Amino acid sequence: MEYQTFGTTGIEVSRIGLGCYQMGGTHGGGGWPGMDDEESVRTIHHAEALGVNLLDTAEGYGAGHSERIIGRALAGRRDRYVVATKMAPPPEGESEADARSRVQTACAGSLRRLGSDYIDIYQLHGVPPSALMPAVVEELTALQQAGAIRCWGISTNDADAMRELLALGELAMAQVGLSIVNPTADDALALALEANLGTLIRVPLGQGALTGAYFDTQRLDGADRRYERFTNPRARAALARLAELRFLTERGRTMVQAALRFVLDTPGVTAAIPGAKDRAQLEQNARAVDVPPLSPAERERAMRIGAESGWPLPPYAKKA
Repeated sequence: MEYQTFGTTGIEVSRIGLGCYQMGGTHGGGGWPGMDDEESVRTIHHAEALGVNLLDTAEGYGAGHSERIIGRALAGRRDRYVVATKMAPPPEGESEADARSRVQTACAGSLRRLGSDYIDIYQLHGVPPSALMPAVVEELTALQQAGAIRCWGISTNDADAMRELLALGELAMAQVGLSIVNPTADDALALALEANLGTLIRVPLGQGALTGAYFDTQRLDGADRRYERFTNPRARAALARLAELRFLTERGRTMVQAALRFVLDTPGVTAAIPGAKDRAQLEQNARAVDVPPLSPAERERAMRIGAESGWPLPPYAKKA
């Protein structure tokens, strides 16, 4: 495994992390059927054996169930992992007082579910209104000074919002959407390089669109949150075009590893956080650091196929 210092924080993170969205299962209306909590715990433990020390979750994943699973898995071994979690997006019309209170209560809830007295990387899961940003930053700073969080940041591709937060406090990182089918991160990554921010790359596999598993056939459970988006005519046509990306496997890579390598070799990227439903998926993800980088010609061809495929992006893949 390869490691990199996370911006200015001094935290060392594995370049491949473990995204824990799926571990929320179907709790709270989540759309990940067939998840096995015991296998999720085993997967987190196996991450340590693979050198993967970075876990990313959110209070909204399975209505907190993902955080609870991580808490179970990390009992007695908390110091071996870097845990990143996120507080829910702000509701419309939130007052300053409510925004301040929500930062504190959300963090306390995550700490309780994680069974920890600190969070390594605490993220806003969406952009607060500009009028509320000073209050939100003040509360995040207070949490950091109290030792409840080691650093804070935001999940967004909105470079303007990142600049606003940088002007108000010690923004340490951004979680950015980037993949072969979502090349909308240029401004955010350029700012991250300029300001020496750590970056986590979400949805690097297009929620499965780039794994190769769905190029030719549809294997999704009807209860899967991706079902409608992957089975509509536009998506099926896009997946058929994305099958042309198989040329990336000609140099000893799987499609998963090629897609992750594309992300890892993008300037400004610290780590990618692909999801994994089990230990086998995690192992394939982790091996992405060992495969050959994409050549400039491969990268250009892959980006052209991705752009011309017309793959429909969900809103969060672009902005927050």
